[in-house]
Amino acid sequence: MRKLALLFAVVGFLGCATNPVTGEREFNIVSEQQELQMGAESHPEVLQEYGIYNEKPDLNAMVDRIGRRIAAVSDRPNLPWHFTLLDTPIVNAMALPGGYVYVTRGIMERMNSEDELAGVIAHEVSHVAARHAARSISQQQLANLGIGLASIFAGGAATQAYGGLVELGAGLLFTRYSRQQESQADLLGTAYMTEAGYNPRGAQNMLMALERLDTGDTSALEQYFIDHPDPRKRVGDVQKEISTLQSKNAQIGTTPLDRAFVRSLDNVITGASTELTTVKGNTVYNRPYGIIATAPPGWIATTQPGAVFAFTTPGRSSEGLTVQEVPVQKMQGYATAQGAIRTQLQNMGLRFVRTGTANTGSGQRLDVDLWSGQTDSGQVQVETTQMVEGQNVLVFLQISPVSNGRRYDLVSMLQNMQFDRARARSVEPPRMHVGTSRAGDTWEEIARRSTGHAEDAKAIAAINGFDYPSAVPVGISLKLPEEVIKAQS
Repeated sequence: MRKLALLFAVVGFLGCATNPVTGEREFNIVSEQQELQMGAESHPEVLQEYGIYNEKPDLNAMVDRIGRRIAAVSDRPNLPWHFTLLDTPIVNAMALPGGYVYVTRGIMERMNSEDELAGVIAHEVSHVAARHAARSISQQQLANLGIGLASIFAGGAATQAYGGLVELGAGLLFTRYSRQQESQADLLGTAYMTEAGYNPRGAQNMLMALERLDTGDTSALEQYFIDHPDPRKRVGDVQKEISTLQSKNAQIGTTPLDRAFVRSLDNVITGASTELTTVKGNTVYNRPYGIIATAPPGWIATTQPGAVFAFTTPGRSSEGLTVQEVPVQKMQGYATAQGAIRTQLQNMGLRFVRTGTANTGSGQRLDVDLWSGQTDSGQVQVETTQMVEGQNVLVFLQISPVSNGRRYDLVSMLQNMQFDRARARSVEPPRMHVGTSRAGDTWEEIARRSTGHAEDAKAIAAINGFDYPSAVPVGISLKLPEEVIKAQS
């Protein structure tokens, strides 16, 4: 028993570090050097998976300027901070250990002032400053790897296990934080942005804007409420923090409408599109490969990080089509790309059923494999094909539950798919325009001017930071998207 107590004491000693924000000792097996290495090694993967939104360099510069201003007053100002605007419609903001902070184009579209954007960035800076990811990883490693008591004295073996921490890759973006850590990041971020000269009301408005997304009116792509839970409570906590700050600084009042910020969003890509793939209606136009494909009835055409494009089905996570690009060099050692894909699927536990062929709408002849597998939600059928395009292999993977009766198969989708680079590149993505509200305007009228559909009124009110229904103030700058992401619930 004494030996057991000694071993736990050693674990506590070796795994304790001082938190730079609280000054308290806490369990943490990740060193600051490992944090820096994690961020530096994972950052290129993030850029590869999401891409940088490069169309409007002034927006990238704004994210960087706000981020550096907040980081300078944080508890870790000397980290090699990096702030990046990602090209994805997903509404989210994320951070890697070591000072890498990411804002998505989707969340930036929903901000209505620099103060609100500062609230988003300050929250992520706070996670990094308080070493939340490092602590979460430490706890996960202890639980998942099942570190044996004897390994505490294993020296090199233990060091080797810890060394593997830096290989977690872009998955680090979605480290799950505890509610306590989320709350600390809210309050710490509010203090940071105030010290940096931003109005903390922006943090409150930001959370209220995101709370409007938590009503089933936006795409199932939205991940913010997976990674940042319980928005209503968080709004209340931030309001209390602002009241405390306001008692010390009477200058803190309401956040005025930031017309300059809203105007800076004029002409940005909106909806589900990216710089590489345009989604119009239910058709995707991929510029690099010239793919033109329309989702079947009842399915939704969209973009996803790490994918060329995808067709998803509302309410059915076990059904859909994903097209991904895999570097040819990753398939070295296999006679063909098909052989590499088959080996991978067999290693995943899928059973090969048969192979066939299909012709695309442009005349390309492709081999199509059919597989069978079992998931927690039942038996599924998986169809795959692949085609070499330059230095990459395009991998098509469609999954459908057997109980669904396979309403649409990969062969029929390929037959309706065309490869036409000139045409794909000629189709412009939907844009966000900025206009001025007029006397007598309603959100329905504004929706008709924007997307042509009055039923988009609630979504457009939310994008502009207003509840629905509500009166439209006269003479303010409004964001008028050509398209909004439809609900997928």
